[in-house]
Amino acid sequence: MVTNDAQRQALRRAAEWFAHLCANPDDPELRVQWRLWHSRSAEHEWAWQQLTELQARIGNMPQQFAWEVMEKSTLRESGPNRRTVLKALLLGAGTCSLAWQGYDLAPKWMAEVKTRIGEQRQETLSDGTLVVLDTDTALDVIFNASTRLLVLRAGEVHVTTGKDSRPFRVRSAQGELRALGTRFAVRQLDGLTRLSVYNHAVAAHPEKAADEAVIEQGQSVTFDSQRLLVSRPLERGEEAWAQGRLVVEGWRLDRLMGELQRYRSGYLGCAPEVSHLRVSGSYSLGNIEVTLDTIARSLPVRIQQRTRYWTRIVPV
Repeated sequence: MVTNDAQRQALRRAAEWFAHLCANPDDPELRVQWRLWHSRSAEHEWAWQQLTELQARIGNMPQQFAWEVMEKSTLRESGPNRRTVLKALLLGAGTCSLAWQGYDLAPKWMAEVKTRIGEQRQETLSDGTLVVLDTDTALDVIFNASTRLLVLRAGEVHVTTGKDSRPFRVRSAQGELRALGTRFAVRQLDGLTRLSVYNHAVAAHPEKAADEAVIEQGQSVTFDSQRLLVSRPLERGEEAWAQGRLVVEGWRLDRLMGELQRYRSGYLGCAPEVSHLRVSGSYSLGNIEVTLDTIARSLPVRIQQRTRYWTRIVPV
């Protein structure tokens, strides 16, 4: 339900952006401008989400049914604003379906910098900041005269900030982080964000919280859009993933398999009978096959592999 003027204006502008993007799907400058608009306010993000949900419903419908769905949709707008939204969606539904899927289903596929499953990548930004993208990560970089902003769409980034007078921020789905130091990591989880601070401090501000909280060096915190949830000391070797290693100490085998699964397509797991076994060591994230062989040599287990996309660790 549209409840105020800000939402009405955001919906109209979102529809205009949709039409422009459909008409110019290969224009990189237009995508940059869209990202700036999208990240500028909560109303913009809300309006875009409303359009994507409705467009997904009408994309493959005959025109007469599409109009009926839109008439009954939650976008209960009136006057020219409503006509702008509905017309843009209907015109785009048939002509922009393939290009639109990137904007609709997963904004991460539109991101400026991305990694595939199993890939890690290091980027040096224009201010000298070093960013390591972990597996299956998507990131937008928005720098202007007054601020430096990273928008984390998916995955995890390790950040070593460059020296610059402009504030440095990272935005996730649950809130915003403001760097007060030089080295930290941010991971987008399912409905949560995790911050790990390796040097100095970072201010964490959940989206709907009244105030930010300063997280000091050596601490990790998980939060949702409302509040900070879990705070704990960093584990030994927790930063090693940025160098392509996974350092664990006394982990259960099922926890280790869950982490390695992020770096490999398909299924990777362990049988319940061995899930409780404890594991310690330093493992390669760049070669999961070698890592699995190492685990099999150190525990009473063997590797069961049906295809290259289905691997399980089972009792000997």
